[in-house]
Amino acid sequence: MAVAPNSTHRPREQQAARRTVDGPVVVTVAPRTIVVAIVLAVASLLVLALLYAARSVLIELVVAFVLAMAAEPAVTALERRGLRRGAAVGVSFAGLALVLGVFAYLLIAPLVDETRNLVDDAPSLVQQLTSGESRLGVLERRFHVVEHTRAIVDSEHLPTAAGRAADLVGSAMHTGAAIAFVAFLTLFVQLGGRQWFDGLVGLAPERDRGRIRRAGRGVSAAIGGYVTGNLLISVIAGSVTTLVLFATGVPYAIPLGLLLAIFDLIPLVGATVGTVIVAAVALTEGVVTAAVVVTAMILYQQVENHSLQQLVYHRTVKLSPLAIAVSVAAGAEVGGVVGALLGIPFAGALKVVGAEVVAWRRGDEAPA
Repeated sequence: MAVAPNSTHRPREQQAARRTVDGPVVVTVAPRTIVVAIVLAVASLLVLALLYAARSVLIELVVAFVLAMAAEPAVTALERRGLRRGAAVGVSFAGLALVLGVFAYLLIAPLVDETRNLVDDAPSLVQQLTSGESRLGVLERRFHVVEHTRAIVDSEHLPTAAGRAADLVGSAMHTGAAIAFVAFLTLFVQLGGRQWFDGLVGLAPERDRGRIRRAGRGVSAAIGGYVTGNLLISVIAGSVTTLVLFATGVPYAIPLGLLLAIFDLIPLVGATVGTVIVAAVALTEGVVTAAVVVTAMILYQQVENHSLQQLVYHRTVKLSPLAIAVSVAAGAEVGGVVGALLGIPFAGALKVVGAEVVAWRRGDEAPA
């Protein structure tokens, strides 16, 4: 007698159908599964709390990696000329330190001179206020500046002002320590970054190593090209601003030019903020002078936005204007000014990695 196919499974199917008709199926979860789920949830929360607590260190580490990638083309060029990795890193790091030292000297020296002049002129200013002579005497007669100053000194507001000054000094020291820490991290990343990357690539299957190396080169090129180009654009912006201020006779030309170069590092909005500050100082020399300075800076910004930045954003990170705006806004929301600076290179790196993932999903052959 012929046996119907799958006849041995009918009793189990009938029992399952009978159980479904009789009532709902009861699903039991082993206690071990519950314990594992709780442990994983607690461990995830602890990891997130640890990352949040160490967010400043992580941001500094990310900045160090970005700076190391930006300096990698110079290190590679020195290696091609016969220098070993350590010597090439040392030469490039010393060159960067020299440039930063000159930058700091040009910024601090004029500020120190102006502060010294203010301190030297303070006794005569006070004499003019108390005697009621000259233009400053008008301030004393109308607003009683000396009396208000003495009242503040005699009141409890002075400790508050002293506390704020101490907080400002502490903040400056913290910033200096963070810059030094980032510098040392950048040096260590340059020295051992290639070995770390090769070690990570060695963990991947043999068939995917070529693809991972290509993605790494693409990410390094995007980040390094963006950082180097953005620094060059900022130097050009600061130089143009300094020349314009010297030509129009606006004071503090070098500090204002360096200040605008720093603000120009921030994409989209930095140059505008710097222009407002420079225009406010130029306004002290007259409306015509301020108008000339603002017009010259606006003309330069048009050249920068439509020519110089095209060389950086489109040739390195290859992002659309919408993607650039979104990445800058998201970076600023997450990490403030540092996040705004890192938003575009991070988006460019994501684009490179995403392209490699799509190629892998399509089955494209990886490079040898």
